[in-house]
Amino acid sequence: MASDVRQAATGGTVRRVPAVDRAVRLLDSLRRAGGPRGISELARELGLHKATVRDILLTLEYHGLVERDAATARFRLGAGLARFAVAVRSGESLAAVARPFLRRLVEQTGETALVTVLDGARQLIVAQDEPAGALKISAPVGRRLPLLAGAPAKVLLATLAPARLDALLGAGSLPRYTARSITEPAAYRAELRAVRQQGYALDDEEFLDGVRAVSAPVRGADGVVVAALTVVGFSTRLAPERLRPTIAAVVDAAAEVSLRLGAPPRAADSGDGQRPRDDGPALQLAGAPVGEER
Repeated sequence: MASDVRQAATGGTVRRVPAVDRAVRLLDSLRRAGGPRGISELARELGLHKATVRDILLTLEYHGLVERDAATARFRLGAGLARFAVAVRSGESLAAVARPFLRRLVEQTGETALVTVLDGARQLIVAQDEPAGALKISAPVGRRLPLLAGAPAKVLLATLAPARLDALLGAGSLPRYTARSITEPAAYRAELRAVRQQGYALDDEEFLDGVRAVSAPVRGADGVVVAALTVVGFSTRLAPERLRPTIAAVVDAAAEVSLRLGAPPRAADSGDGQRPRDDGPALQLAGAPVGEER
């Protein structure tokens, strides 16, 4: 009823608009049902006239918020609701969403955790957390890394459209940062295919001597990779026997961040282009800048 007034969270009062209130109650009933429902059963549950329920449902159907099964004439929630869910998710900062998961990774692994995105022709660190103590990899937010630096680069490049990848890699040899760097374009492309298939990337002292890293993709609401979530540490601590649990922890954290950004569960790489840019920071070793791109 228009006279139905209740206390608002702000301390004031809210006068509920009957038609809007009924529409929301109908949507919530469909949500709780988990499947199609008929006009009669909705009317009985909510104590409304069938004609009222029908008119509201048809209006919601017009806007794509509910859908009607042509065979049964029963209603379910519509795909149009996803527009609102995406809008809510897009308002959340990637860094803010990732922060608790970076902290969890630091606690699980004892190593530095960070999030990078492509920015032009480099990588950019947009979030990080690191363990206490002096002996650690330091990766300041806002610092830029070379485009092909380490495991996060492989994650960010793995699902790029072929033309975009060709433009970034060029035709010649790739940069050699250490004796273990992959410098042959064909070998690097094969590595990207493996990353795309397995869902994570490794850096075994390929960018910095004595440093290993594990990265996994973070996806946005459309399922496209938007960032790389990485754990990086000294190879003496991130030893081979620690890689399996570290990979599992990083993959799990990246999947959880993706879900909170609205990504479909277990979204598969489409290979049809990715939205990160290229401009990235450099890692610091015990506070001293290492590998920063000029």
